[in-house]
Amino acid sequence: MTRVRVLWVWAAFVMLNAVVGTAQSYTVTDLGALKGDNESSGFWLNNLGEVVGCSDTQTLQGYPCTGTVAGQHAFFWSKSTGMRDLGTLPGGTISGAIGINDSSTVVGYSNLGGQPSLNYVAFQWSANAGMVSLGTLASGTSSAAFEINSAGMIAGDSFNRSGIVDATIWENNKIKNLGTLPKAVFTAGLDLNDSGEVVGESVFAYGPPFVSHAFAWTVGSPMRDLGTLPGGTTSVANAINTSGVIVGQSDGTRTGGFWHAVMWDTAGKIHNLGTLSGGTYSIAFAINGSGQVVGYGNISNNAPHALIWSPEYGMRDLNSLISSNARSRWVLINANAINDLGQITGYGTVNGHNHAFLLTPVN
Repeated sequence: MTRVRVLWVWAAFVMLNAVVGTAQSYTVTDLGALKGDNESSGFWLNNLGEVVGCSDTQTLQGYPCTGTVAGQHAFFWSKSTGMRDLGTLPGGTISGAIGINDSSTVVGYSNLGGQPSLNYVAFQWSANAGMVSLGTLASGTSSAAFEINSAGMIAGDSFNRSGIVDATIWENNKIKNLGTLPKAVFTAGLDLNDSGEVVGESVFAYGPPFVSHAFAWTVGSPMRDLGTLPGGTTSVANAINTSGVIVGQSDGTRTGGFWHAVMWDTAGKIHNLGTLSGGTYSIAFAINGSGQVVGYGNISNNAPHALIWSPEYGMRDLNSLISSNARSRWVLINANAINDLGQITGYGTVNGHNHAFLLTPVN
């Protein structure tokens, strides 16, 4: 029996004995914004509790750091240094930091001077070397780096010479084309684990209807279509943990036309993780080594709330797991990442602005 199957059996047992144990609670740290900015979002964190993301010049207007407005800059945050502006590639006006490993190496995207403002190039940043361009596929116009593992392998995407976007990896500063699922027009490698397994999304049609499938790729094997929930037309694989468990979102016959957070176990079987109470949609963005999943979904009044799913407790609203004092100040909107210590980053509304947060387990 695989580890994931054991977890699912254990989850069923725990649900029948819900009186045992107490759900995790969290403290909230406001990561703020860069000087002169109003909004920010934490995109990823490592096991040191260091957070990367983007700080935004814009005022409250929904999701911060869309990557379309000049002045949005990548940041690095740590408890000892606070929020640090990583700047842009030469002449650039927009950047975002999307991934970080336990060596504090950061990856993301930035535009360049003299190029169209929305032509991004993948970058790698370290305290010693600063921000360095990772380049694109041959004759490609843009690229993005989404995650970096402990060995320094990076997952992302790039336009190729034919104008199609392909999933890519970078190793030792060299780019490799992972290709696409058959007939896809846009493919991105959104995450990878320390075994070098890459997951992401291949888009077949922008629609209507929009059609895409999640994929998984491993060295020496062709890209594998992960499919959708029964009857679905779209799926995305956003993250993979060290055990090879994958999470993301999919629609299906029973989702009412909405995305639901899903998990693919190590046997490749897809599981619907459901929604928050009263909600209609959910998305899973990250999973840690313990199988805890984070993301966001709507509640009964359609407001988006950050969520956590675990085998023990199922799906819970993260706003219910912070103190009443924190709830009087914060609405946690989106949880983008969770590390192996159970710390979580994302963004929420506080004092009239969207700010990046760090949630730290209390018990």
